[in-house]
Amino acid sequence: MKKIFLIVPFMLALYACNDDSTAGTNKETDQEPKQEEVVSEQPKNEVTYLASTAEWKIDDRLQEPAVDTVCEICNMKVYTKDHELGVFSAQSVKPDGTIAFYDDIGCLLNAELAQNQTNEKFVRDYITLNWINVEEATLVKTDIKSPMNWGYIFFAYEEDAKTYISENPTAKIEALDVVKQAAKERSEKMMHEKGDHEQHSEDQHGTEETHSH
Repeated sequence: MKKIFLIVPFMLALYACNDDSTAGTNKETDQEPKQEEVVSEQPKNEVTYLASTAEWKIDDRLQEPAVDTVCEICNMKVYTKDHELGVFSAQSVKPDGTIAFYDDIGCLLNAELAQNQTNEKFVRDYITLNWINVEEATLVKTDIKSPMNWGYIFFAYEEDAKTYISENPTAKIEALDVVKQAAKERSEKMMHEKGDHEQHSEDQHGTEETHSH
């Protein structure tokens, strides 16, 4: 009998230990798992441009270049609206109402000099890609590579131009007259070089004819 009495307390003590161990496990299980601390980034200030919310008046005379359109002045490709270089494309409405396309601002401006006429000249607003009259646009000189390496982009609103410059410190506003003068000088230089090359070719051809005789 004594052995039985000794065994019973031992079994009860063993059961109590197991129960406490289980209870401890349940407590740990019941506790919510620790969540990792997530460091959230501060939202960047979104730049808002006036042109993106403005109402636009559509000029029914204006058109869009086709995939095979070439510049009237330099015969280089005029990029369509969906191309990354399409933002530099330009067009003019001539006195007779016909449309001509250009691949860059220089060609747009020099068309008047080459043809001795005054055209209505249009470029794309940088934000919306809508057509705007270049005489009313704000021109911004950038480091962006354009088809003829002019690097000018255009804004319908001067405030948008200033907003762009605040985000791109190397850019600057440029007066249209400055660009017109630069385009004229570049055109005259190219014509001069072309004339020298043609004269050199004629002289060389004449020399070869003399030698052949």
